[in-house]
Parts: sequence; structure tokens; C-alpha cells
Amino acid sequence: MVQTRRSLLPQSQAKSPIATPKRANTSRSTSSRARTASTSSQLTEKSVTVKFKNTHSTSNHRHKKEVKPLHGRETEFSTICKWIEGTIDDGQPLSLYISGSPGTGKSATMKLVLESFGSRVMFLTLNCVSIHTQTELIRSVLETMGSSIRPTLPALARALEDEKKHFVLVLDEIDLLASKTNSFLYTAFQWPYTLNSKLIVIGIANSIDLTERLLPKLKLGHVPQTLVFAPYSKEAIAEILKNRMTADSDDAMDAKAVELCSRKVAAMSGDLRAALHVIKHTRNLNEPSTPRGCREVLGVLNGVYSSPLARARLPLQPRLILAVALAMTSNKKNILNVISLTNAYAKACEVVKVPRLEGDDFASAMQILESQSFIMECPGGKLVLKVDTDTAKSVIADSGMIAQVTALNL
Repeated sequence: MVQTRRSLLPQSQAKSPIATPKRANTSRSTSSRARTASTSSQLTEKSVTVKFKNTHSTSNHRHKKEVKPLHGRETEFSTICKWIEGTIDDGQPLSLYISGSPGTGKSATMKLVLESFGSRVMFLTLNCVSIHTQTELIRSVLETMGSSIRPTLPALARALEDEKKHFVLVLDEIDLLASKTNSFLYTAFQWPYTLNSKLIVIGIANSIDLTERLLPKLKLGHVPQTLVFAPYSKEAIAEILKNRMTADSDDAMDAKAVELCSRKVAAMSGDLRAALHVIKHTRNLNEPSTPRGCREVLGVLNGVYSSPLARARLPLQPRLILAVALAMTSNKKNILNVISLTNAYAKACEVVKVPRLEGDDFASAMQILESQSFIMECPGGKLVLKVDTDTAKSVIADSGMIAQVTALNL
């Protein structure tokens, strides 16, 4: 795999992004990269703002904006900003693949990044569901640039050459159409290299393994850099919920109920939108002044995670546990029980880069698997996988996760 010219931020916390380098050409010294990483590791929620170097003109300085990142996504925000800023400064091509489970703040963070650059760049955000051909994609970019010329790749290259500003093209939900039929979406990652480095292409997706699963088949000359948004931790979810309720002047929600909601959602998926959904519906159960506690939150949680839609796709943590159980079952030397599964699961969390569940949280994830007859606990603590390998893999629905867990030789 190709190496990148940009250094990556240190991953001192579970919520930090997992960034993998991709390119080899280095235009900066090692000491410069070290200073960048050191500065990034000191970022905090209160202090993070984007302050760009005035490398262009006085007018650019007036266009700088200070934007507060999402809570818990300060490092990801800073990372993306630094990569784009570096590309504007040194003219090197940049394509980026941002991935992470639903509700981890990918699109919202990207929106704030673009807002922080203000008028320094032109940008276009497209939902890939609405784009069916390469011609449509090129036409959308040209129209944003104010051009009505015939939408072809050479025409786009000429338009970019004439443009003074960099153009950021964001392709949201790029994995929903993951097939060779729609390969033009992924070959767009090559455009900063083959057309003009003024074009920056950023793909956003839920599939963490797309770069390993599909992009190599397309034999792209330049694989995009990758940045993974980890699921929200229970602490981050709790803080966001408290801030939201403070802003709404809502003091009727019991603090223990908020903590329960945060812990359960973090254990199941780390999906912030799910937590906000639970709190919203809990608040709507009674009159605004009526206190709402753990019982009400549990009622809404059970409705959310036992619905047909939720049951059709397991949350992240139960899928990881199932992947571990599948790997252990394939190894005939292993005895699958609660203790061995817990230990193996802990190793898998380090590799897959997700927060580790413990105690009641782990038991809740196991309960989901047992309630849907994926795993059965026998007398004495022995566990039995109740589905065959193909069924388990289809339920896990993440070949990258399966490959990572299998490689551990559990």
C-alpha cells in the first residue's frame, strides 16, 4: 500500500479517529510532522478552532471562520481541516475516505469543516443515491462552478485549471451503491491526481472496509487516505445529552435516566442519533413538568432495539461478539464459554478499534444475541453458536470486521 506525505494524529483515546496513511511523496520534514501531531494531541473541546495561515492574501484572512467542532469529534475535525489546509498550501492532491458506524458525526463534522473554510474554497456535497452516471456527477460540479459547458472529464479539467480556488467535492453515502456498475463514484478518488490537484474529493460511508473490499478491484492508481470515526463513548453521549437538555431548559429528565440511556446506546451501537431519539420520545411521554426516569427510558429503549427494523440488523457490538464467537467456533481447539468469549472479545476490540463493553453492558449485548437465537448458553456456562457460518456472516454484514477477527487466530 502507498504511504502518505501527511502525518497522522496520535490515537490516545478510543474516540479518536483511525487514520491510515496512503501516499509516499513527502514534502514536509519529519520534525514538522511531529510538531503537527504534538499540537493535535493537545486539542480540547473548549480550545479547538480553526486558525488558518495567511498564505494567500488579506482577503483570505477576512474569510477565516472560527467553528466549534461537535463534542467528541474535535480530533477528527482538526485532522480533516489540516489535510485540506495542507493541500491548499502545497498543491499536493488529496482524496479522503471517511467511514464509521451510523450516527457517529461524519456528515455533520464535514459540514462544519466546510463552514470553517468559508469562501476560501468552493464545495459541493452530493448524496450518491441521486447520482447515477459519471456525466451527472461532472455536470453537478461544473454547475456549482458556474459553467454550462458539456460535462466531460477534459472539460472539468480545464474548468479546474481556470479556477483560482480549490474545489471540495463531498460524496456522501458513497457505499450505498458499492458495485462495479457504479465504479465511476470510486474512480472519482483519482481525479485530484489525474485532472487537477485543485479538486479535493472526500467520500463518506458507513462501510469501514470499502477501501479493502472494492477499491483494490478497480485497480486505482492512488488509494485515498482513510479516516474512521469510532462509535461515541457513553461519556460523550451523556455530555451531549446534558448539553442539549440544558439548551432546551429541560430539567425534568432524571440524571440517572440520562446515564442509563447513554450507557445502553453506547453498548449497542454508539449511535448518537439513537440516544437523541430515545430522549426525545421519553420527554414526550408525559407533561413537560412531569419527572421522567429510568423506567420511561427503558421503555423507549426496548421499543427502539426490539423493533423489526432494529432486529433486521444487529447493532455494532453484538455483531462484533458474534464475529468473535464465529472465529472461536471455527477453531476446534477452543472451548467457547462466557469467560473465553469475553477475553477474545477484548482482543478484538483493540483490533477493530471500538470501545470495550464490560459488566452489564456486555451482558446486554449478549442478551440481544440470545434473544434472537444466535447464541445459546448451556448449563455450566458453555456457549453454542445456533446458526451456521454463512448465516452468521450475513448477519455480521462486515467482511472487514470478520477478516480482522479471523486474523487474530482466536
